Amino acid sequence: MAKNYDERNGKEKKKKKSKAPLLFIVLLLLIAALLLLMNYLGLGFGGGKGDGGSSNGNESVAATADDSNTATEKTTVVITVKGTSYVYDGSDLTLDELKTKLSELDKEKTVIELKDDGAVENAMADAKGAVESAGLSGVNSAQ
Repeated sequence: MAKNYDERNGKEKKKKKSKAPLLFIVLLLLIAALLLLMNYLGLGFGGGKGDGGSSNGNESVAATADDSNTATEKTTVVITVKGTSYVYDGSDLTLDELKTKLSELDKEKTVIELKDDGAVENAMADAKGAVESAGLSGVNSAQ
């Protein structure tokens, strides 16, 4: 009878040992599933764009590039050449008045767009000359 008791007792110990690795594997799978869910929801490790922590440097380079672009953003000023007159900011100007207005603009932050609206050939050439003499960069576009 003692022998039967020992055999039963041994089987119970074996069953307990076989449950431990299974429980450990199930626990690991639950933790892995939880981590994947957290990562999917943006709450987990890595892939985040937080304020600190380790980074490969791409984010800071992009931010620096964006900062430099905002410092050198250029404003486009449209000048329409109609016949022999120049339309700037809604008003008709002579060539001398246009040169005065262009000299007041910031050379590094302004781009001039010349639009041809039935302009006389000399008027368009004079407008290009006024833009160049003011030191501004110009873009030609036909209307």
